[in-house]
Amino acid sequence: MKQGDAGIAGKTLSKILNGNIGDYLLKRGTIVGMLVLILVLGIRAPVFFDVTNLMDVLKQGGVLTLIAISQTVVLISGGFDMSAGALLQLTSNLAAGFILANRGSASAIGLGVVIGAVAGLFNALMVVYVKIPSFVATLSSMLIMTGATLFYNDGKSITLYDKPGFFYIGQGYIGGVIPVLFLIVLVIMSIVHLFLKYTKTGLHMYSVGENIQAALIRGINPRKAVFLSFIIAGILVGFTGVLQTSYNYGASAMTTGMDFLMSALAASLMGTTYSKTGELSVIGTAISAIFISSLSSALIANGVSNMLQPGLLGLVLIASILLTVIKKREIGQISFF
Repeated sequence: MKQGDAGIAGKTLSKILNGNIGDYLLKRGTIVGMLVLILVLGIRAPVFFDVTNLMDVLKQGGVLTLIAISQTVVLISGGFDMSAGALLQLTSNLAAGFILANRGSASAIGLGVVIGAVAGLFNALMVVYVKIPSFVATLSSMLIMTGATLFYNDGKSITLYDKPGFFYIGQGYIGGVIPVLFLIVLVIMSIVHLFLKYTKTGLHMYSVGENIQAALIRGINPRKAVFLSFIIAGILVGFTGVLQTSYNYGASAMTTGMDFLMSALAASLMGTTYSKTGELSVIGTAISAIFISSLSSALIANGVSNMLQPGLLGLVLIASILLTVIKKREIGQISFF
């Protein structure tokens, strides 16, 4: 350790020991909790910290990360999307069918993006113009897309063989170490983050979600912000469905979309604890999504059934939200409870 690093570490430790533990945990509680939990599980099963396994965790968490980012985009504008998991399953099965028919990877990706955009457009129209609450509108979409998936695959899995080019997207590595899927996620995460934080449209989406009345006073069109959020989310999920097909060597007949949806929502909410004001963020969401995937892998490495994951995730989520509530109270953003 360098002398400068040692000095920084010493100052940090000194602050904690001098009675600032509460403040420190308030600011960094979620990250500390994540690291401690993963560290404990990793020490009990050292194989978890193998480079190969860690790269697999990044690869496994790629799909969840993108779904979580799509949820964050909608939540930022004040909406809610219950259909993301069902859309993931639908586009995954349709992409598998395209690849099985030898239509090529580009066609499968294009199909996923188009279907996602159409689904996002439908949700946007129902919410913005028909004025159906987003929860109800997207719940209806979820049921429609679940039925469409079952009709398409007839309740059977679609398994793909001998498609190395397509499989490389979800299972390949660059330099034999870095997962291609993780790099794709990293690029998309960066683009969405820059769009939301550094463009006029992205900032308008934040404004609408935080205070729609204030946004109206400032001349911001809330319809445009909400409409665009659903379109972006749909495109992200549609593309992710293709990635999942590549990663899984096909598409499942099981309706696992709800599992992805719940984990994605948890990641979005946990991500708010990294901000001083409890603000939704793409980067915070991505970190939380990778943590959730790491937790699942660590549990399996310890010989513990991953059926315990929802319970542990729920406890972590409650603690995270509690920290967010306390932070917002301190800066006067919460007037209830």
